[in-house]
Amino acid sequence: MKVLRYCLLVIFSIASVIIYARVYAYSINDDLELKGEIQARVSVRTSDSEGYTSPEIAKGNLVQQRNLALIELNDVLSRPSETTPDLKFHIVGRFLYDGVYDYGPEALQQLRETNKVAIDDMSKSDKLWECYLDYGQGPWFFRIGKQNLSFGETDIFQVLDRINPLDNTFGGTFEDLDDRRIPIWMIRGNYNFGKVGPVSSLTMEGFLNPGWNGQEVAPFAPLGTPYAYPSPPSSVPLRLHDPDATFQNSRMGARVTGVVNDTFNISLAHFQTIVDTPAPVVTIDPTVTGNVAEDLTYKTEQVSGASMSFFEPHIEAIIRTEAAYFWDEPVFIPQINAPALYGKFVTGSVPEKDVFRYMVGLDKNFWFRLINDTSMINLYLQYFAESYQDYDSRMKIPVNSYPSGAFIEQPRYDQKFTLVTSTTYMSGTLTPQLAIIWDPRGAFLYIPSIEKTFQPWIFKLSYYLMTGDRDVSVGILKDRQQVTLQASLVF
Repeated sequence: MKVLRYCLLVIFSIASVIIYARVYAYSINDDLELKGEIQARVSVRTSDSEGYTSPEIAKGNLVQQRNLALIELNDVLSRPSETTPDLKFHIVGRFLYDGVYDYGPEALQQLRETNKVAIDDMSKSDKLWECYLDYGQGPWFFRIGKQNLSFGETDIFQVLDRINPLDNTFGGTFEDLDDRRIPIWMIRGNYNFGKVGPVSSLTMEGFLNPGWNGQEVAPFAPLGTPYAYPSPPSSVPLRLHDPDATFQNSRMGARVTGVVNDTFNISLAHFQTIVDTPAPVVTIDPTVTGNVAEDLTYKTEQVSGASMSFFEPHIEAIIRTEAAYFWDEPVFIPQINAPALYGKFVTGSVPEKDVFRYMVGLDKNFWFRLINDTSMINLYLQYFAESYQDYDSRMKIPVNSYPSGAFIEQPRYDQKFTLVTSTTYMSGTLTPQLAIIWDPRGAFLYIPSIEKTFQPWIFKLSYYLMTGDRDVSVGILKDRQQVTLQASLVF
């Protein structure tokens, strides 16, 4: 009955909004276009809470009822000619409401009562999501405003895709990367040199997200919310610190791209960004209760990297690879970050290590007529690896293992495999998909889903199943298994 009630809630949420929306994209005039998407998403827990997950949510209970609206306006201000540039304007408003803290399980309603400001800030928002102006003239292109920019092309996990902060509050690893990026204000430009020797479409690109007015950072999921990492109870106050509003804390960088011998798509990049996971430090502070506080600070880091993709005719597949060197990345060594835990009542500091990360991927479409004789099977396979330089055996992930309470080990070498396969039926309107994430240290995440389109409606049903060791990254949220129904109206 609970699942039925939540399904009816989805239908009611969308129906109440459709009164105010057209069900198809339309042009106000030849150059001005208004379109958008209205989405309702219901997630129900399919496993009981265990370990340090708090509050406990029994299986069958609602953990997400997200209502999202994206309203987009595009305008062509001028079209390119010999005397006029290509000038376009793009704006998106984003409206979000997650009602689980108002009418979900009692434990989540009580969480909102005890932490109202943080929960409301996470679950209710209306924002100018994107807003930028495009200018193109000959080989020059500029985009100025609030936007997304990725120097990488990986799926599920990031390598070079580290410019925009990620939203970790409303779904974490249960959400697609594309849906988690937070647009930021920046100026971005590139110049296309054309063909230079064996390189065609040689392009230089740069961007600047100035830090003197403060920086947008990846929001931190409040403890006790459905997608926060499990943690034992603590009386130590938690304090978040954004980067100082200085130019030195700007996001900025450049890359060079081109096609070598009309075969290899290659890019070289270097940029400064802000890490999505704040660095923890235990601080001795007489002004707080107990004289001890935990401070989380967002740090900058430099990233140097390259990517390459090409079509391999012998296996008729696209080969992708991406590699990046992360300079002075903040890490967690309890004896250094939190010496107070070891009887030394002094404020900790943040150690830093260089990290090398890379990905090798294969994209292939093929026929398997036994299961589908009208559409091809799409296969996307990726291998991710990372290696910490100057490794310290005391390095940990700042998440507690259950039941010991000890911090989870941070290995020197870590690796993961991802596999996504899909196909289409019913003239492309029915899409089953299976995504698998495997951590060879002993954990799996399986995400089977099926999507059906009834233009302009899109319905998607997904299941998130985690198995294996909770003390490896893929298995940390093992007790958060869920089934999700998402309904979208595109107009």
